[in-house]
Amino acid sequence: MMISSAIVPLLITSLMIIPAPADYGDDCTASGCHDDFQKKAVVHDPASSDGCDVCHTPLPGTDHEFKFAEEGAELCVQCHDAFEGKVRHDPVEEGECTVCHDPHASANRFLLTQPSVGDLCLDCHDGLRDDLSYVHGPVAGGACTACHDAHASTHRALLLKTGTEQCYSCHTEMKEAMASRKHVHAAVEDDCSGCHQPHGGKNPTFVKSSPPALCLDCHSDLEEALAEAAVPHKPVSTGAACGNCHNAHATKYEHLLLADPAELCFPCHEKAVKDEGSNLPDMRSFLANHPQHHGPVGDNACGDCHAVHGNSNFRFLVEPYPSRFYAPFKEEDYALCFSCHDSEMVTEESTDSATGFRNGNQNLHFIHVNRKVKGRTCRACHEPHASSQPSHMRESVPFGSWRIPVGFRQTTNGGFCASGCHKPYRYDRLTVVENIPRTSPVETANP
Repeated sequence: MMISSAIVPLLITSLMIIPAPADYGDDCTASGCHDDFQKKAVVHDPASSDGCDVCHTPLPGTDHEFKFAEEGAELCVQCHDAFEGKVRHDPVEEGECTVCHDPHASANRFLLTQPSVGDLCLDCHDGLRDDLSYVHGPVAGGACTACHDAHASTHRALLLKTGTEQCYSCHTEMKEAMASRKHVHAAVEDDCSGCHQPHGGKNPTFVKSSPPALCLDCHSDLEEALAEAAVPHKPVSTGAACGNCHNAHATKYEHLLLADPAELCFPCHEKAVKDEGSNLPDMRSFLANHPQHHGPVGDNACGDCHAVHGNSNFRFLVEPYPSRFYAPFKEEDYALCFSCHDSEMVTEESTDSATGFRNGNQNLHFIHVNRKVKGRTCRACHEPHASSQPSHMRESVPFGSWRIPVGFRQTTNGGFCASGCHKPYRYDRLTVVENIPRTSPVETANP
């Protein structure tokens, strides 16, 4: 029988595409079934050495059918050590190694099913980088295993180390700084993630929120004080907020201050400031030009008198003190001064020891301050920060648009005043002076 010439090419083509029968006598990769394994960059050892029966056991009486030598992770731990750690990655816990690894061959190292660790992790942890304005370097680079063990760990979240120690693995300069500084923030010693989001965030340095809100999450007592403060200190809420004065990690100064307290205050208070209708001087120059420093100022302890975050007292003083030149005397209104000075220097009409400002036993502080209507407050005569006079006496004191001269001069056992408040008077602690006003301050220059 003759075959049409038109059919011959079809027969030839059909014969060409019929695959040769598999020769199961050869190994798996040479049999024509699994030869693609050897073409990939990374081949599992059993697959590369004809060791398929390490994992696959032929079923008896069947034609090329197999079962696994073990089930789940037990199959893998025949060769690979079991992963130790109380915190185990879900695929490891469930024995699903092939969720992350190809059991035969892969184009990727560690036989990963994705091109990189980062891509692999995002298969399950999708959305991890969504809405992050700032991304932590390892996350941006897909280096999840820089911080996490992929299988099991003794630490939470599969971290390689505990809390802060994990961060120190990269941030070595911070670890050195912590070791060299006397005062370390308790939050740093505990866990950096108390303040920083480890993967990234919407704020610079991945802080969970911007100061002062971040700080007030822990310092709740301060939050209550600030909420009630009628006079808040501006640095608390402007610029870097808490960071204007404090280092968030560690410093050599108490309270994590950036500098010695006085030096910390000077950057703002080395220029005149208008406050509550009066002018605060350039404190750096003022202190330099007035060598008689008040005790707390001499100790660089501004916080002894001022609530540095703010409160409801005049100029956020730590205790009440009258804000006016004249004030009816109430002992509780002078709590600031009496926290260091004995209140008897004002409350006792007669004394031989409570104060040096006396004429014999007549207490001249009592006469000036302890009045029901127009008591002179301490700053009517004394400068609270520094003076060129003993006992921090003023040369003059603001009184509206006028500066009242004080005209105080010290003598061996007392002194005299030629002030704008009254005619010149003298006082002596040993010999009582009958104060007959002199005709002019000049006559009292050498009493």
